Amino acid sequence: MAAVKLALRESQMNTAQRNSQIPAHALNDDSPWLEDTATNPGLDLGSFIQYLAEAVLVVSPDGVIECANAKAALLLNCVGAPLIGRKWPQFLVSRCQQQYEGLVNMVAKRILSLQAGPSEMAVRCADGEIKDIELSVSFLPEPEAHLVLVMRDLTRYKAECEQLRLEAATDALTGLANRRGFDEQLQTQWLQCTQARRPLSVIIIDIDFFKQFNDRYGHIQGDACLRKVAGAIVQAMPVDGKLAARYGGEEFALILPNHNEISALKVAREVQQAVRQLSFSDAGLPSTVNVSVSQGVATEINGQYRTALALLCAADTALYRAKADGRDCVNTSS
Repeated sequence: MAAVKLALRESQMNTAQRNSQIPAHALNDDSPWLEDTATNPGLDLGSFIQYLAEAVLVVSPDGVIECANAKAALLLNCVGAPLIGRKWPQFLVSRCQQQYEGLVNMVAKRILSLQAGPSEMAVRCADGEIKDIELSVSFLPEPEAHLVLVMRDLTRYKAECEQLRLEAATDALTGLANRRGFDEQLQTQWLQCTQARRPLSVIIIDIDFFKQFNDRYGHIQGDACLRKVAGAIVQAMPVDGKLAARYGGEEFALILPNHNEISALKVAREVQQAVRQLSFSDAGLPSTVNVSVSQGVATEINGQYRTALALLCAADTALYRAKADGRDCVNTSS
């Protein structure tokens, strides 16, 4: 009976020793893990992670990669170079390294149980490509301390989100920013310019007699007119101008940070000149057809307006004065 107990104890010790040695599997390793699992009915951690759909690394507490699956090698663009034995934190961009160390410390101390994540980070792959990832960290205390890192590539997801964000803030007809994009950018520029005590100008532009243009030539030609005017505005927009937007039906608006009233008036006159030169003969309209715009300019400087909305209202009031003055002209809030 004692001999049986001794044999059982030796078997358990050998199993624990085998489990403490994690095979270093990765896509570019020479060891064929499929063959290993065929001969070994017990699936070790290194073999197990090869079946997972996520990119997984097993690293030592000091960051040395001891095991990796094929997905991890692909994510890190490390197919043609060794991955095992490298320091994992070296793949993290500098701004994320301290964040990662903090996660490791919290997980190791069981402040966050035995798992932390997911956290958004960025890695610099083996070929230098930067990728945004979602990282989860798990701590395995036995039989030896190891960290299991699960990574998800966010590159495509973030690109799609950015595309959706741009589409949500863009006017489909003209390609300029829409009202939503304008309002968001105005608030941002208002905060930045007022805090830095720099001027901020807004120009509201209205196409003169646009309803008559639509009624006479049709809405298809009206849409073409809006696109042409938008192109003229972009052409006249200064390099340091922040945003050109379609503000309403036939109204457009410009946000000009660091522009005082004099420089904003110069931009407005360039817009006026560019619109006057538009031709509609390519759309089948008579060469005599032309359009003009009326514009209102307002400038915030030294606390003249209390809010961004007040600045916008001042530009709108200036626009209506320009229309009352006979259209095809520029008026200011001062």
